[in-house]
Amino acid sequence: MAVPEYLPARPTKRLVRLVRAHLWRYGIRPRGKAWRAAWSWAHAIANSYFYPHWPSSSEISTQYVLLLLVEMKENSALRLPYRANKVIPDEVRAMLPNIPVPLLIHESVLAGENPKNGDVAE
Repeated sequence: MAVPEYLPARPTKRLVRLVRAHLWRYGIRPRGKAWRAAWSWAHAIANSYFYPHWPSSSEISTQYVLLLLVEMKENSALRLPYRANKVIPDEVRAMLPNIPVPLLIHESVLAGENPKNGDVAE
C-alpha cells in the first residue's frame, strides 16, 4: 500500500488501511479526486471537535461513497432503467426502505411536470 502522504492532513497508515478494507468489502477500490476530497472532509470534521480525532473508518467510507454518487450525478452516469420504479423484485423491495427512493422517481415527476407517454405520476 502506498504511503498516505498524498492525502490531506496525512492520516495514519492504519486508518487509511481500515477505510480501504471497509470499501473493498463492497468491491470499491478508492482513488481519484473523490478519495482525496473524502479525506479532506474527514480532516475538517476531525478539527471541528474540541479534542480533534478522526471519524471512524465506516464514516469516512460513507463520505467517499456519497462523493462518488455526486460525481456520477455530475457526469450524468447516475441513472436507473426507465421502468426501475415499476418493476422491483421482492428481494430488491426488501432491501429498500418503505419510503420512496428519490432515484426511482423520475425528475419530471419531482419537478411537477405532466407524465409522458401515458405513465401515471405517483
